[in-house]
Amino acid sequence: MGNKITLFSLFMLSALNLSAQESTLKLGIRLGGGVSVNNGTGKILVPEDYYSNYKFSEKMQGIPSGGIYAHWHKPGSLFGADGGIVYYQKAAKLSYSDNMELNYDVRTRYSHLGVEGMLRCYPWRKGFSISAGGRIAAVLNPKGLKYDSNQEDEKFASYGYGTSAETERIMRDKLTGRPDVAVGGGFGYELPHWLFDARYFYGLTSGLKTEANDFNWVDNSVHSHNIEISVSYLFNLSR
Repeated sequence: MGNKITLFSLFMLSALNLSAQESTLKLGIRLGGGVSVNNGTGKILVPEDYYSNYKFSEKMQGIPSGGIYAHWHKPGSLFGADGGIVYYQKAAKLSYSDNMELNYDVRTRYSHLGVEGMLRCYPWRKGFSISAGGRIAAVLNPKGLKYDSNQEDEKFASYGYGTSAETERIMRDKLTGRPDVAVGGGFGYELPHWLFDARYFYGLTSGLKTEANDFNWVDNSVHSHNIEISVSYLFNLSR
């Protein structure tokens, strides 16, 4: 009986030791959020100096992000890597106002699904890391645009403006979201089974496509800026 107890104790200690060892390859499930802005939409709507006494302002919007990926880092090594499937949004709010008291807001929110790859450097070979890489993704809702305006107020009746709903419908048809190619980088910190990241991504491709129209809207490059903070839970896959 004593020998059996001893063998069982050794087996349990061995199992606990193995479970405590750091895995080289892990499966990560990431959830996060951040802020996004797309610069340049105003140049699409008013490309030339047709008139003056107006102004545009662009504001960041909150966004979600997430993904499933493989995380590789050999314990004690200088480099690691991530790669997998990612979901995120690109969003912005463009506000217009002029001296005639006409106001409108154009909100764009495009969801993207694609693949992402990042190279990591661990200066102290564990814990803190610096990451750099990129992602490419398809747009899931190319008509993710909303429009609000006071153009239906009685004081604008003589201008013959359509309804806000009709303007929104036209904008959704003529200004459509596009697939995304972005580069980025950031910082992370890894604990047993947990990984925290703060990253910035810049869209290399224009996020909006302007279709042929009768409103003098032109095709102009609209590049996105995303700042994302996320937390991942890591499952061991190998040792």
